Amino acid sequence: MITSEQKIPINKPSITDLEIGYVDDAIRNGWGEKCYDYIKRFESKFAEYQETKFALATSSCTGAIHLALMAMGVKAGDEVIVPELTWIASVEPIMYIGAKPVFVDVVEETWCIDPEKIRQAITPKTKAIIVVHLYGNTCEMDKIMQIANENKLMVLEDAAEGLGSEIHGQKAGSIAHTGVFSFHGTKTLTTGEGGILVTNNEELFEKAKVLNDHGRNPKD
Repeated sequence: MITSEQKIPINKPSITDLEIGYVDDAIRNGWGEKCYDYIKRFESKFAEYQETKFALATSSCTGAIHLALMAMGVKAGDEVIVPELTWIASVEPIMYIGAKPVFVDVVEETWCIDPEKIRQAITPKTKAIIVVHLYGNTCEMDKIMQIANENKLMVLEDAAEGLGSEIHGQKAGSIAHTGVFSFHGTKTLTTGEGGILVTNNEELFEKAKVLNDHGRNPKD
């Protein structure tokens, strides 16, 4: 039996008068022409922090994964390699599309996906790899990107638990073709709920934007 003394508590977010003031301003004035102001500011600041060219705010990290996979061209019948140890939301969007998740083992020391197991799991149907930076631990992105490039595969970084972590001087979530983050109330940075997609690939970003807006091109 687990006692209260053995539990590891989840940190609560730091909410100050500054954040409350922003919420008050958004409620009072964030309408009509100003309805996207805070979202656009958030996207811009987040991309700047992550050192990526683009960022797209979403309703959840799960939604961001769904958009990313579709923008990457994953279709029904394709295979997507995923780690065996992760939250189910990292995998569900694969099935939304009708693709097949292929589970591989993780590295014992980090609990992150094992690059060699990725290599062994690749088949002619493999289209993409989802890696998950778990509990602040980071995946071996150099090896994973090398494997992906050799096999012409897309890579999605689920950095829902990796915000602030770095890999050889690069921000977790900014190394692969796209990265996604969660702003759920249990995460490092929270908006209560929500997520975001980041990428340096303009074509992928433009596809994700159109999909995110029900097929409407913001340029129109």
